[in-house]
Amino acid sequence: MISIDLDAAHEEIRKALARGNMFKVFELAREGLLAWPEDPQFRFLQTLSLARLGEPYAAIQSYDRNRVSEIGTEDAIALKARLLKDLALRAGPAEQAGLFRQSSETYHQASMLDDGYFSRINEATTAFLSGDRDRAVALAEAIVRRPEIFTPKDYFAAATLGEAQLLCGNFAEAAEAFKAARCLPDANPGGMASTTRQVGIILAHLTINTDLRETLLAAIRPAPILHYCGHMFSDHWSGARALALQIAAALDETGSSIAYGSLACGADIMIAEAIIGRGGEVHVVLPFAEDDFLETSVKMGGQEWLPRYEHARALAASVTFAAQMPFVNDDHQFAYCSKLAMGTARLRSKTMQTHAVQLAVWDGTPGTSVAGTAADIAEWRSQNGATRIIYVEQNRPRLALPPPKAVTTQTSRSIHAIIFADFSGFSKLSEQLLPDFLNFVMGAIGTILGNHGDAVLYRNSWGDAIYCVIRTPNEAARIALEIQTALDPALLHKAGLPEEGGMRISLHCGPIYEDFDPIQQARTFYGTEVTLAARIEPRVPVGAIYTTQQFAALIETKDAHPFQFEYVGKMELAKDYGARILYRLTQTVAEMNSG
Repeated sequence: MISIDLDAAHEEIRKALARGNMFKVFELAREGLLAWPEDPQFRFLQTLSLARLGEPYAAIQSYDRNRVSEIGTEDAIALKARLLKDLALRAGPAEQAGLFRQSSETYHQASMLDDGYFSRINEATTAFLSGDRDRAVALAEAIVRRPEIFTPKDYFAAATLGEAQLLCGNFAEAAEAFKAARCLPDANPGGMASTTRQVGIILAHLTINTDLRETLLAAIRPAPILHYCGHMFSDHWSGARALALQIAAALDETGSSIAYGSLACGADIMIAEAIIGRGGEVHVVLPFAEDDFLETSVKMGGQEWLPRYEHARALAASVTFAAQMPFVNDDHQFAYCSKLAMGTARLRSKTMQTHAVQLAVWDGTPGTSVAGTAADIAEWRSQNGATRIIYVEQNRPRLALPPPKAVTTQTSRSIHAIIFADFSGFSKLSEQLLPDFLNFVMGAIGTILGNHGDAVLYRNSWGDAIYCVIRTPNEAARIALEIQTALDPALLHKAGLPEEGGMRISLHCGPIYEDFDPIQQARTFYGTEVTLAARIEPRVPVGAIYTTQQFAALIETKDAHPFQFEYVGKMELAKDYGARILYRLTQTVAEMNSG
């Protein structure tokens, strides 16, 4: 919840911006606009956050809705230019140069308001991207000669020097400027992420070798995002002091200050404490009800761990529960939590224009379960992730294991993807159109599901609604995108159905019960995660696909996929089911252009 004091609210959102946490910036701006709808900072930053999250179409709408151009500052006009640049990056070859040219012209308008170097360097870069290399070099050379750029005293001036040198083809000088920028006191992950994105765009339009490309990106790229994990151990283990020093050394080595993981006694809490102690950002993911987690994963290590847990939790940037359910003596609950923490770390790394690495405290013992440190390392490596291992001794004091918790059901539970969808406007269809709806709309969906064979574990429909359980999130995403393509509004109109109608699709992934339905005399799937997916669908705009953060985080990344997840925000679900962070699923730019 944002502060009720405007100055404090401004400071809160500035801190989130400096950390590069665009999810938080979006939410704070949304809350700020509810309290202060005319505040120019919230109007500007809500639009900027959408732009940085890779949502240019929504950002353009936000720019107009929030009347950002009326703010009249260089930054406000430059933001419109940035959105035109983002649209150009998504456009086909025929439109791209023109949009880059419009962007360059708009940056020029912004620079005339204040003659700031920010707009000047972006004017040069977009001129370069439009194909006007001579103008770009002339502008860049003029920027390098500016006193505040030639001898920079702050991060953005130094980064601008690097970008100008890059446009001039002075690659060694560009790399040195970027390295110097990272060392300045005001350098922060958010700023470095923005610069890295810009450098990557320029490099994509240059013919240079792979090694040089990586050298230039590495010079400015933010430190990697961490997923952390490790063994639980007793509060009187003598090796803890040495481990603390090794954790500090590993953080020095990676430079990481943003991390995702749990808060079990032992390695988890120690890593979280180390990051928080450096002023970093820890995002905690817990597997199930907190009271059960404390019994199974914190108190068993001794009296010292509970207050340390409570302190780290209070200082965490966020706390997420993988599932709103108790512990049912199932290791898959811990495995699901770990996969979610890994996936959210990878999602954040993409936003930050960097990569994710795993920091693991491990004694080298091979895993015998689906959960645990060895299993987490294996899962991360299966996604082609790099792991930095801190090895510890195997002979540690035994933990005070709690007695097994009584479980009231033996029904099996497994992690699968869930699809809910319905057809907006169905209730307004005339009696004569119902057969067309059944044949065209439901027939198309049935064909798509049939094409995916065994990936579809369960399907059901009633009226215009469908409910499916799909084996994996990747397969569910493919099915949802195929349904979206098949039921394009233009195709619906051609089939005689109202053009304003269309499917709304929600996707979720989590642990659900698999059982036998005595009414249908068939297999069925149910549980709180199914209900959650159903509560999302009424909030989805017509023709769109919304997913939970869990779904986006659990997409397998070991193989190339055509999926792109764009942050929507934290939305209140139907029937007072609480608020959830949602993403819009689309295809990648390359996939869209190829279609």
